[in-house]
Amino acid sequence: MTDAPYGLIAVDKQGSNVLFLNPQTFAVEQQLNAFPPRPHELLILPQQNKAYVPIFGDGIHGDNPHPGHKIAVIDLVTRQLSGFIDIRPLVSPHTARLGRDGRVYICCENSATILVIDPETDRPIDQIALPSHNSHRLTILPSGRKLFTENEEDASITVIDLCTTHGEVVENILMPRAINGIAASSRYPYLVATDAERPLLYVLDAESHRIRHYLPLPGHKKAAQIVRFSDDGSLLMVIGDGEPIVTLFDEMLTPLKQIEVGNKPMDGCFSPDNRTLLIANEEDGTLSVIDVMAGKVIATPSVGRGCEVLSYFTLT
Repeated sequence: MTDAPYGLIAVDKQGSNVLFLNPQTFAVEQQLNAFPPRPHELLILPQQNKAYVPIFGDGIHGDNPHPGHKIAVIDLVTRQLSGFIDIRPLVSPHTARLGRDGRVYICCENSATILVIDPETDRPIDQIALPSHNSHRLTILPSGRKLFTENEEDASITVIDLCTTHGEVVENILMPRAINGIAASSRYPYLVATDAERPLLYVLDAESHRIRHYLPLPGHKKAAQIVRFSDDGSLLMVIGDGEPIVTLFDEMLTPLKQIEVGNKPMDGCFSPDNRTLLIANEEDGTLSVIDVMAGKVIATPSVGRGCEVLSYFTLT
């Protein structure tokens, strides 16, 4: 086991495993196998030293014939599966985010619902009905006041006021076209969303909910998908949708680098010091290890059968 001050965990969707990796060599140190088919997504809960891995189902967005109804709970200290949260009658849990109130908010796509979970007890405690069955991902403002869902083919973003007792839908923003991914800046009052049909990034004002800018992605030939900020908000990655390219932006959304990666890049994470960016290439079964300053891939280790998402973590 590594002596590094942080760990690294990956969800191997194609292998239906969760992997603990050496954060320096990326070798698999521990593999957890007791999962239903195709675990998706990952949320680190630093205060509880655990992680949630939603079991979305054996399909993909828009084609998920056997939707899952569980969320796996991983103990980051023992590196073991603690158990599952059964969310029935809700199904197809996907993106989860930790709110400033200490609660976990998770999209349950087929159920058109945001499920609220208490991470101390791992128990569902509330639900927020959504106007869309295409809510695949969500983001929460750093203030904790608002939550935004991207509703994919519905070409809309739903705004939820989290300051009310149970969370209240306050607006449904109509977008020019379908969207693919969403993320809020932790430094400035804006959020970004990817156009699902063109290589284009929308920049929305977090207060007025209006589109402020349209940012083209000139190195991309197709639409992008995942957008993710570094923890400190100083960097933004935009990952191609089935296209082996990642674009890096700074906090002011100035483009920095366009980097070729492996086949079917799905998600990524910045290292705690922002010097390294890891991209999970699901179709290759590899990671692209990127030196952020140099803006180039410095290693391509094989990891699992096909990881979708990964994250560094520290123990408290």
